[in-house]
Amino acid sequence: PIGIYVGDTVADMHTAVAARVVDPARHWIAVGAIPPHIQADRTEAYADLLRSHGAELVVSSILELTPSAIAQHISAYG
Repeated sequence: PIGIYVGDTVADMHTAVAARVVDPARHWIAVGAIPPHIQADRTEAYADLLRSHGAELVVSSILELTPSAIAQHISAYG
């Protein structure tokens, strides 16, 4: 089974990583979403920050998190 945890903070990514420990039978995918208040020139740095704390996938908007995007991520990274 797959679990998807979406958040826009480092704390959210820590929660997703902790979920992997609590429920290792489930493939938890940590998705970082860039919050709207992050200025355009800081989005890549913020994405890197989320990745460094466990995000496997980072999206600019939650609207990018479509079933096909999730399926593509799963097939690419297992």
